[in-house]
Amino acid sequence: MSVQIIEKKWLPLEELKREKVIGKSLEVPIGGVTFTFEVPENPMVYVSETEGVLYVNGSAYWESELYILEDLKTEFLEQVEELAHVLGDSISKVSDELVSLDRDKEVERRNFHIRVNNMDVGFYYDLFRPNGLRNGLIRIIPYLKNKGLEH
Repeated sequence: MSVQIIEKKWLPLEELKREKVIGKSLEVPIGGVTFTFEVPENPMVYVSETEGVLYVNGSAYWESELYILEDLKTEFLEQVEELAHVLGDSISKVSDELVSLDRDKEVERRNFHIRVNNMDVGFYYDLFRPNGLRNGLIRIIPYLKNKGLEH
């Protein structure tokens, strides 16, 4: 049996931007903490932020939009892990749950959330699937809930 060692080369953020791997950085405030999302360069998908809400849209390339969504979820999880470590806590639960589904309008609402101690940090996201009348759109609404303050 042979073993192959693969070395990964990590580039600094500025170099990634220069090489057009990272298209833009978006800063989103969530519960007093600013999360920075490094959005990969993709000419078929446009990512924007308005008043703390992220939008992912594109032409007819729905798979590209879903790829960007998965990338944003991974980045978010990594940042929450880092935040939990700084607070001396750890993540106890990661969940992505279906909230509602409208088959007629082809709209799905989901809740991606991460539990750290008594706090849930996450986002609701709406998947507006392309249906011939509209292009696909993903709306991401971040939130932070302190479970200790709820009755």
